[in-house]
Amino acid sequence: MIKKTLVLVLACIPLFNYSQNSINSLEELKKAITYNDSVFWNGFNSCDIEVVKNYVSDDLEFYHDKNGVTIGSEVFIKTVEQNLCSNSNFKMRRKALQETIHIYPIKNYGAIISGEHVFYISQNGNQESLDGIAKFSNLWHYKDGNWKMTRVLSYDHKPAPQNFDKKEIIVSGTLLHALSGKYYAPNLGDVVISNEKGILKIKSGNMLIKAYPNSESTFFSKEAPLTFEFLKDTKGKISKMIVRENNKIVDEVLKQD
Repeated sequence: MIKKTLVLVLACIPLFNYSQNSINSLEELKKAITYNDSVFWNGFNSCDIEVVKNYVSDDLEFYHDKNGVTIGSEVFIKTVEQNLCSNSNFKMRRKALQETIHIYPIKNYGAIISGEHVFYISQNGNQESLDGIAKFSNLWHYKDGNWKMTRVLSYDHKPAPQNFDKKEIIVSGTLLHALSGKYYAPNLGDVVISNEKGILKIKSGNMLIKAYPNSESTFFSKEAPLTFEFLKDTKGKISKMIVRENNKIVDEVLKQD
């Protein structure tokens, strides 16, 4: 109860709850919207229904390209409680991709915040996994001293690219050459790794995977939830490759040459 009260009090601090007349720059507006938007979605992710209620208008309209339209805050909150917060074995987490976010002012009303967001799912206590990606546009209204969302649009839902959150870097040809060669794994059998234009090609039987460098020792696939970690022996030579699928080790591949 103390935690919920503190969150609601912080949401009303004048520093962020600017009136339309007191916002003197786009930068101040962005701070106000960014703050209130983050408090709402943190409440949404943690199933803090009091926070969710505090940040949506009574006449809320929620548009979802897969699930249709939800009209009114009561229906929206009931949907959140029943579909997202009633099952202790299921949890969904929404995360906005900060590099995609844009905020646009609306005179004498508030602002629109838009961008892309991703969704993570965890079930039965297992580690969460990336489930999908979509675009969003949310309309924020300043009224009677409070910021509230009046319209929410979530659309273009689709499977998220694998390992999209990993950044590809450039590594030296010398390193790629050291990682290349013949390997063997109990599950995969013979594995051949070769270097081609700054990436690794991992081949086993009919399977061919392109692996992109994330660091000098870790690579990732853009087509599957796979990562590859190369380890050295006591002499500093590459000795094996750890294969992970959805962050779980599925094979250890030993270097043969």
